[in-house]
Amino acid sequence: MKKIITDSAANIFANNINGIPHQSVSLALLCGQETFWDTPDFDKESFKQKIQMEKIPMKTACPSAESYLQAFGDADEVYVFTISAALSGSYNAAQVAKEMAQEKNPHQKIYVFDTRAAGPTERMAAYQASLLINEGQKFSDICVAIENYLAHAKVFFILKSLTNLANNGRVNKSIAKVAHALNINVLGWATPEGQIEQLTKSRGAKGARKKLLALLEQVNFDEQKLVIDHADNLAGAEALKELIQAKYPACHVEIGQCQALCRFYAEEGGLIIGCTVTQ
Repeated sequence: MKKIITDSAANIFANNINGIPHQSVSLALLCGQETFWDTPDFDKESFKQKIQMEKIPMKTACPSAESYLQAFGDADEVYVFTISAALSGSYNAAQVAKEMAQEKNPHQKIYVFDTRAAGPTERMAAYQASLLINEGQKFSDICVAIENYLAHAKVFFILKSLTNLANNGRVNKSIAKVAHALNINVLGWATPEGQIEQLTKSRGAKGARKKLLALLEQVNFDEQKLVIDHADNLAGAEALKELIQAKYPACHVEIGQCQALCRFYAEEGGLIIGCTVTQ
């Protein structure tokens, strides 16, 4: 059996991807002494209430190696996709699990991809793997092809707040404070190393969407497919989709929703955009 594993930063909990068995391994949000797992039954309202009661910065936690090991099961081939290793220990946990699994069964084929991204880009890479698996390609060839795919993959974001990213050491706190004080939208991306980097800013959502369109042109967007995950901002996602399809009529644009972890970092109204580019 062949299996695809993603951590929950991919924003997908489906039992299969394009017919290939899939399992999500959960990251967690820590609020005081309580742990909220990023699973389909995540209680957003209880989490909000807990935040208001505690009045302390929330933290996040990566999956354990044991949770990855359990997800691998007895599959013959396992393809694992994690959030950027520069942002989380999820990749390292998956690598430890791989070593544990192959000590027990040296014939089990496992490859762990550091997507150097999150959300839609992570999910797009997993979907691409499913296509290659269905074509009957060899394990080694799929791994090479997906690494090449990730080398051309990009993730952008349009955020109204950087507070949670700053509190968890993902961006500079001074940048977050300025963004909050000026009430601006921050546009950024994940660098080739998987670090979050601010690229530009805009005072309005409409202006931010136009600047995102300009950024796509600058990085040679391949015009094929683009995925938008939103944090309770469907209207903003649809407005961006309309703008992109006006410029790139042949582009297939999908809209998804941020789950617990991505929503925590994107915060209310945030958008995370995944695509691939030409070089």
